[in-house]
Amino acid sequence: MPAVKAPSPPRIGAPDSGGRGTGYKLPTGGGGDGEWGRRDPEPRGPRERLHSARAALAILLITSCILFITLSVAYLMRRGATVFDNTSGKYISVWHPISIPPLLWWNTLLLALSSVTLEFARRAYFHEDTLMDEWLGLARPTLRRALPWEALSFLFASGFVAGQLYAWGQLRAQGIFLGSGPSSQFYYFLTGLHGIHLLGGMVVLVWTMLAALIGRSLDSRRIAVDITTWYWHAITVVWFGVFAVLKRCG
Repeated sequence: MPAVKAPSPPRIGAPDSGGRGTGYKLPTGGGGDGEWGRRDPEPRGPRERLHSARAALAILLITSCILFITLSVAYLMRRGATVFDNTSGKYISVWHPISIPPLLWWNTLLLALSSVTLEFARRAYFHEDTLMDEWLGLARPTLRRALPWEALSFLFASGFVAGQLYAWGQLRAQGIFLGSGPSSQFYYFLTGLHGIHLLGGMVVLVWTMLAALIGRSLDSRRIAVDITTWYWHAITVVWFGVFAVLKRCG
């Protein structure tokens, strides 16, 4: 009896393939290979950019604060160091205190004022009623309200830097130089390092004012003013700590 060949089942295409057969690759919808796996990144809005900038600033400030704290601790430890004197048979201190110039009180006041005025500028950029006209392209109120505070903050900071340099001159007039001893070395190094940090903030502040004058985007200016202001506040607080250590130990 001849063998009966069973009929082969009908070929059915893949579900939802549209009749294209089994070789057709369906979109994976989640990171697969091919063009279906590629997705354009979602655009970042102003709020996300601001948060990212603040996070980066926080990392920078933590690093700077650790540096100043380490130097201050080393300053205090060096102040308590002693050496054995063969003549007297006793341990004597190698630390020779220096007289901190009274001008540093006025310098501290100028730095605090610069921080306050820059905060006024930052708040002007985040006042919704003020920004509405600029968002609609009707006017530029931030230029009128924030720029004077920024300029005043820059002037106060310039006065602080000039006062610090003048205080250095007063110490040199007394014969106290960088190599005069541990106390003078720490004084020049701590005040100089803080001044460099402040000068960096002043450069960014100048760029922010120029960006407002040439008409850069509002979002970019808001981020620049916000980051500069918080950086400025941190540098001011750091100076309070440095000044307290210098004043106490001499």
